[in-house]
Amino acid sequence: MLAGKEQIMRIGIIGGGPAGAVAAAVLARRGHQVKIFEQEVFPRFHIGESLLPCNMPILDDIGISHEVFRAHSYLPKHAAFFEQAGSAKIARFPFADGLPGDPTSIYQVERSRFDKLLLDNAVAQGAELVCPATVREVDLKGDLPLIHYKTPGSEGQETVDFVIDASGRDTLLARQLGTLDRANDLHRAAVFGHVDALPLVPGAERGDIVISKKADVGWSWQIPLEDARWSVGLVLKRSAVVSGGGPADVFRNNLVHFPELAVRLAGRIPAPVRSIPNISYRIRGRHGRRYAMVGDAGGFIDPIFSSGVLLATRAAWRLGTALDAGGADADLGPWAKATDHDLATFFAFIRLWYDGHFIDNLFFSGFRTPAIYQGIISLLAGNTTNPDNQFLQMLKGRIAAA
Repeated sequence: MLAGKEQIMRIGIIGGGPAGAVAAAVLARRGHQVKIFEQEVFPRFHIGESLLPCNMPILDDIGISHEVFRAHSYLPKHAAFFEQAGSAKIARFPFADGLPGDPTSIYQVERSRFDKLLLDNAVAQGAELVCPATVREVDLKGDLPLIHYKTPGSEGQETVDFVIDASGRDTLLARQLGTLDRANDLHRAAVFGHVDALPLVPGAERGDIVISKKADVGWSWQIPLEDARWSVGLVLKRSAVVSGGGPADVFRNNLVHFPELAVRLAGRIPAPVRSIPNISYRIRGRHGRRYAMVGDAGGFIDPIFSSGVLLATRAAWRLGTALDAGGADADLGPWAKATDHDLATFFAFIRLWYDGHFIDNLFFSGFRTPAIYQGIISLLAGNTTNPDNQFLQMLKGRIAAA
């Protein structure tokens, strides 16, 4: 339903990635005036290619249905597959075995195509795209936010009722406000890229993401974007990446820790190999008077459980809904609390992944009850709130400390 004239807001969104595009679609389809400022021309490369099933209701709501995914030939994802590097220990978690009510499938996506699909959808819903446009700063001192931006050959400014920072790892507002926080840094870095066809992992099924864990080293991912195109990456201790030479050298030299992946690659490495030297960071306070930060602009923890796009789009969807209901001065406390809970839940899960052998026992040794097995799958699917999830209850202490 369109907003009444007295309720129509002018929304400025910095960044057209998944968080910005979802917030734009939610608000534009409800009749608000939305302007997206994006510095890159899409399609463009981006990492984070494995979605979680709980993304599906959010995407459905903005018009990206299963039918749309199938029409664009995205590969279905029905499970998450884990292996312990060098040990022959494996574990497959089919989403259909999760708790009742959780979505049972999603898709693997090449982000260059997927992000453009989301951004095009936001424009089709009524958002205006300004691109390429670099936002230089946001003046928050006046009654209304004032966005200062630059386009090729000119500079401009835009007064809005509310500004949403979806600038990704640029974290524009957090850097401007001095609220970027490296506390709880996991000291990890990643090297990654795309290769052509890989053999199917024994025990895995077509479309499964494969995660290989190597104690005291890190982990690797293998994501089938299509049968003849895969995303592969290594997440290592930051010191190994920073001091290991160029990204290609780091990737090649650390494959020794992941012998199964090395065999599947058969001497190949991605071309090019890209790197992210700092994965985890937080933002102190994701919202203030007439502004909020979503997606990576509001903090990022670690890509191990593929939570990035879900957390970004869920926070954006909730923010758009809250603003539509309450206006530019809406109480965003409940939104921030829900967003903090999601981040803390996955952060606690990730801590388990890196800390000792507890997660190894749960994943690879069968040391779990059927209820815990279902709970793990539910969280792997992206459900952070199911009150019947016994695995979440185990995480409560860690969530409180996160």
